[in-house]
Amino acid sequence: MGSNVNLAGRVESFTTGGQVLIAEDTRTKIETPLRIDGEFQVEPKGAARSLRLFEIGSIGAPYALSLPIRTMPLRPLPDALPVQFTVLEEKFSGRTVYEGRLTELSVFEVRPKSSLAQAVLSNLKITVAPGPPGNPAAEIYGKVVSAGAGDASLATVRFTSTSPELKAWVQQWVSARGHLAELTSMILC
Repeated sequence: MGSNVNLAGRVESFTTGGQVLIAEDTRTKIETPLRIDGEFQVEPKGAARSLRLFEIGSIGAPYALSLPIRTMPLRPLPDALPVQFTVLEEKFSGRTVYEGRLTELSVFEVRPKSSLAQAVLSNLKITVAPGPPGNPAAEIYGKVVSAGAGDASLATVRFTSTSPELKAWVQQWVSARGHLAELTSMILC
């Protein structure tokens, strides 16, 4: 109980799964070398000020521990997949449904294109319609990890959860294109 526990919960809410995030205050107290895979400013609910967060990829000696890098190049889909998505607010789906298309994907991320500019760190529920590449209808839950450079409607969304059917289809799609490194990473996760 208390403000530190509440703040830790708020920091955790910005993760996409498989991440270790720490605040700047924590980073300054760690003497061991760290691999920083990303950093960003957030405005946690109930906090008196914004926080600078760091994504930790590894910690040096004497621990010498690291997390696998969870980014892969996005591959263009031959035919964009029609989707509908809602922005999740707290633990609930928003009421507004937006239309879009998935134009690229990897085993960890998708790129939905729409008329709505998605804010970085927004949580989305994406409903994928079956498409010509043979993909199943499915739901993807994800977090916006970057906005499109020069095009605010083109964001990158990291999976936080996908249906088993879509995961199997992505595995098959990646395998058929010979991206064995991506396939191996997906199987190990």
